[in-house]
Amino acid sequence: MKKVPGVLLTLSLFFFLVSPRLAWPQAAVTIPYDFAAAFTYSGQTVSPDSEVSLEITLQNLGFRGDTFDFVITEAPEGWTTELSRFSNSLTGVFLGAEDRASLNLLVWPPEGAEIIPEGEYPLAFRVTSRAGGKTLESKTILKVATRKKSLQALTIATSYPEISGPSDGKFAFSLDIKNNSSEDALVNLIADVPQSWEASFKPGYEDKQISSIQVPKSQSRSVTLDINPAYQAEVGDYKLTVKAETPAGSAETPLTIHLTGTYKIRAVTGNELLSMATEVGKPVTVSLYVLNEGSANQKEISFMAVKPDNWRVDFKPEKLTDLPGRANPTLVEMTVTPAPNALVGDYGLGVSVQGEKAQSSLDFRVTVRASSAWTWVGAGLIILVVGALALAFRKLGRR
Repeated sequence: MKKVPGVLLTLSLFFFLVSPRLAWPQAAVTIPYDFAAAFTYSGQTVSPDSEVSLEITLQNLGFRGDTFDFVITEAPEGWTTELSRFSNSLTGVFLGAEDRASLNLLVWPPEGAEIIPEGEYPLAFRVTSRAGGKTLESKTILKVATRKKSLQALTIATSYPEISGPSDGKFAFSLDIKNNSSEDALVNLIADVPQSWEASFKPGYEDKQISSIQVPKSQSRSVTLDINPAYQAEVGDYKLTVKAETPAGSAETPLTIHLTGTYKIRAVTGNELLSMATEVGKPVTVSLYVLNEGSANQKEISFMAVKPDNWRVDFKPEKLTDLPGRANPTLVEMTVTPAPNALVGDYGLGVSVQGEKAQSSLDFRVTVRASSAWTWVGAGLIILVVGALALAFRKLGRR
């Protein structure tokens, strides 16, 4: 029998003791049935009017399939619970080897309660492995608290919520309607305006009236709101409201129109005639009636005449101040005096009534006749001529 050399034996013993990699391998430990199950979140906060859905994570850690049975062991008194997956109600689930599943525990408050009272509510479940016989329990705390919703399902925005203009003007508001929900929505549009006002919606860059508009999820659409005030609308601020409604939610925004009034002046004569007659150098008076047919007050109204050279036109009063809108006609006397050297004939005379942002014009025809004194002189001359002729004929007839 050969002996092992001492050096070789020493080295073999050294490597066996020092290096664990050279040690004899142990048998692999295998577990056929094992699992893990728990609430995904150990605590969760919801608002009183929100739907409560608690997520549960289940994982099969074994190398064989197994069925897992669930039992809700703790819930607030009078509440209803339901375990679901993919909208299916269940009490257990089968998982293959090393599979994972997410379940939802749905919770409802007692029947008839519109909202969940604020507070903390414990919830717990127990899950059992049929094949392995192992049992696990998990617990969570549901906290109900009032909180502001982070994102409104529907919003309306406008860059210019206030517009000013005359009462007979047309007003247009540009609105952006955004659908913040996860589904497409048909949005109904409503405008709350004063009585006798007209309101209509139009889609962006199109000339047609609409009452609703389709808004894709997470997108916005532009619409235009056209407003026509009532004919008799007075000066002032008018509050409007625009509403957008869908089954998932609604939104509204206030708008304001400031009416500055309408500006319209009209001047007429008392007999509605635009002609007059006078003699050379002799004044003639015509009654003018000034009407403020707008809704805005006229602080100052002046008069101007376009007349022939050396003619004179006077107004009494020279100006009108603080003439209310749609007030009764105001009388103004206009006196026209032809030039002393005016020739007999017809002349044109223009009259302009100037107000704030409005005016009215009248064109007159003035007939200038000869003076009555010259008429008598002419008649006398004619009589003298006729008499002289008659006397001449008589003398010549005797001869």
